[in-house]
Amino acid sequence: ENMINGIGMGVILTVVMLFGGIIVTILINILLAPIIKTPKDIIDEILESMKLEKEDRFLDLGCADGRVVLEAYKKAKCRSFGFDISPIMIIIARTKRILSFPMNKDIVFDAENIFDVSLKDFSKIYCYLDETSMEILGRRFKKYLKSGGEVFSYKYEIKSLKAKKKVKLSNGESLYIY
Repeated sequence: ENMINGIGMGVILTVVMLFGGIIVTILINILLAPIIKTPKDIIDEILESMKLEKEDRFLDLGCADGRVVLEAYKKAKCRSFGFDISPIMIIIARTKRILSFPMNKDIVFDAENIFDVSLKDFSKIYCYLDETSMEILGRRFKKYLKSGGEVFSYKYEIKSLKAKKKVKLSNGESLYIY
């Protein structure tokens, strides 16, 4: 009888924690980071503009479900990373990674505050974030760009930086390259 109570308690705790995680994620998404995903039909165009190579270390800041990271890896077989503030989005991204590339150590997804992440280990960074977030990151990108890295921003220009190129995509939006 004690074992049943233990199992029952475990099931109840698991359900409560899962429900709590969903509530926290919904609040994070509403208050801090609304989920905006790069449209699937232009990911290839964006990656073509990046000219990713095997030696690159690619980072998607605010990766959501990981779609760009997984496509980047598929295309270039380079080390590919995705960071997002939402633990649920990271769980979804990791699940997609396991289904697409089981046992792969070159694709990493982590729940991180994208404003605090060290950028020095990456050669190319992709972002699809709102204007405010891009301006905040723009200050950090200045140092990163001086060290030879490249930043690719879908849809939103970083006003404090001078883009070296602006690519018009087939959906009418722009990719800003710094």
